[in-house]
Amino acid sequence: MKSVTFKMARVGATLPVLAMALGVLLFSASLFAQGSFGRILGTISDQTGAVLPGAKVTVIDTERGSNRALTTDAAGEYNAPTLIPGTYTVRVEASGFKKLERQNIVLEVGQELRVDLTPQPGDQAQTVTVTEALPLVDAASATLGGALSNAEVNDLPLNGRNYQSLLGLRPGVVLQKGGSPWTQSTNNSRPDETAWMIDGVLNSNFYDASPVVGGGSFLTDGASILPIDAIQEFNLQENPKSEFGWKPGAIVNVGIRSGTNAFHGSAYAFGRDDSWDARNIFNPGILNGAVNPKLPTQLEQFGGVVGGPIKKDKLFFFGGYEGLRSTVGTVFALQIPETGRQPIPDPKHSMVDAIAALQAHGVTPSPVSLKLLGCTTAPLACTGGLIAAATANSTSWTSTFPNSNNSKNQIAKIDYNINDKNRINGMIYASQYTGSGQDFGQVNQLFTDTFLKTAWTGDANWVWTPSSSLVNEARFGYNYSNSPSTGNDPGLADGSGGLCTATGCGGKGYPLNSGLTGAPPGLPYINVLGFVGNGSFLGGRGGRPGSNGPANFYDFNDSVSYLRGRHALKFGGEFAHIQAGSAQIDTRGRIQFRGGKTPGLTDCGGKSCTLEDFFAGKPAKALQLVGNGIRSATWMHPAAFFQDDWRLTSKLMLNLGMRWEYSSPMKEDHGLLGNFLPTVGLVQQGQAGVGSTLIKPDHKNFSPRA
Repeated sequence: MKSVTFKMARVGATLPVLAMALGVLLFSASLFAQGSFGRILGTISDQTGAVLPGAKVTVIDTERGSNRALTTDAAGEYNAPTLIPGTYTVRVEASGFKKLERQNIVLEVGQELRVDLTPQPGDQAQTVTVTEALPLVDAASATLGGALSNAEVNDLPLNGRNYQSLLGLRPGVVLQKGGSPWTQSTNNSRPDETAWMIDGVLNSNFYDASPVVGGGSFLTDGASILPIDAIQEFNLQENPKSEFGWKPGAIVNVGIRSGTNAFHGSAYAFGRDDSWDARNIFNPGILNGAVNPKLPTQLEQFGGVVGGPIKKDKLFFFGGYEGLRSTVGTVFALQIPETGRQPIPDPKHSMVDAIAALQAHGVTPSPVSLKLLGCTTAPLACTGGLIAAATANSTSWTSTFPNSNNSKNQIAKIDYNINDKNRINGMIYASQYTGSGQDFGQVNQLFTDTFLKTAWTGDANWVWTPSSSLVNEARFGYNYSNSPSTGNDPGLADGSGGLCTATGCGGKGYPLNSGLTGAPPGLPYINVLGFVGNGSFLGGRGGRPGSNGPANFYDFNDSVSYLRGRHALKFGGEFAHIQAGSAQIDTRGRIQFRGGKTPGLTDCGGKSCTLEDFFAGKPAKALQLVGNGIRSATWMHPAAFFQDDWRLTSKLMLNLGMRWEYSSPMKEDHGLLGNFLPTVGLVQQGQAGVGSTLIKPDHKNFSPRA
């Protein structure tokens, strides 16, 4: 690994303002009410333990110059929810007592800090300042887990700069072999049962439950990348409060950094090539008597972030970019047929021997099969044709076609302190990815695939503080993800007899007229059992072209935090509109050779071999996808919750909550879902007697928390 990192301390930029205004005290949603924010709460009392009602408490954001003015209630309690993570000072002023300031309070993403203060009797003009750090014990909830700060994320060894690889440092989390996105298990739950959140928005593709931001492709983990320099910190929560739902696994809150009154930024660049890499163990230096070059490994990962004030104490920006360019050689060990005649005839593995066996039994070889593998009958010889680098006396071949990846990722955030009662902020992330290569071994680079991925996420948030005991937060969130794939196979057969090479078809096409119309370009998926790991003997991988997506997620939520005596209440609700689409448009067809289809041949267990059937042109099965393979399903997901953090004594608190969720029956946008009912048979969505959905709703999904 060769890497270079550059750091800059005074840089600036201007980003567009994202704002939103939702109805006041709207009781319509809040899965992610606390989300990427934090809370500071506590009790103000004197030296005897008596509470001090009516004390003035000011919670000051020291990095952005904003503050929240509160007044303790009859129980001496104060509560400051929905605070931007950062460093705070809590100031207490009460008649007959010295002013008290508790500084250096570091509030993390999703954290609830209890800061109980006891001012000293004396002149109010005097100030007592406490600078010691708060203890690490969470005294406000029974939530398990913990946070990792930006400094820790940046300083810890992190191959690929993927923050998800650090989740294994939290208790109860196990990383599956290989790491990468979507492989973390919390308390033995499935990886897709982890609820990922980016700046308070559920980060999930509802087609396959994979992350939208930080998700991979078929070729790499680094498809949609979240720059770790843009992460304020991330917090993993197990046993979360009732404001969180959707999934039974952990809640992973990823907070995006905000601008401050001081300009701050960083730039970085990491590089890697094969000069310092060991040779892949499955890619020997000498192969078939010839020098075998080392597989390519080139990686460039670079970017930067910048943040600062647009208007001091009022308006702040933050933005970042990260790019990744890589070319990595892959290794797939494949079984392919030999081209030469063997001393002991072997029609199971040798092309020439299989053709000779057909001729010996009076079977005329298929001219299409002969041309596909570069064979002639006079003289009897084979070159391997579309199988690159086939050899005369070996069935082993290593497919090393490289994978190339290109990822571009941008993120921007704006924070605006309108006044001491209103604050809005917004975030937007965009990623574009292109990859080309093989995720399954192929016999020709023509049969590799191109993968695209587009990801968007964003949110807009409004926090309104009408009084010292009441806070309302309204949020809108959005996700989009689409991952189409297509073959690199360039041309549909025109029957002219020309063979494609690694440099292209030259306008000739393949020597196979499949008869398929309206199909995407390329050779059909041809499978010969016993070769290429039982995958695609010739042609691209089955199921492609296709698309995982598009998937859209719209979420509106609102929550109210209310302090009443020893009860810190929070309630709210959410309404989400979900769309998950897919496209199965691989209509090139599949041709499968399974053996036993050529009469008179008994070379493989008393029946014809698969290679003999291939040259005889006698498949066991031929299939084609017909009809409309594009689907788009939509459904709604409302939810509501109530939470009461009840402080019984100074040493005992109960976290009591109730959550209700409902998923409406899924509907395909064009009525293209079907099912089988034993008493009726096949039914389709929308037909008479069936209705607009095939799914029974569940209105009783209640989840108590204590």
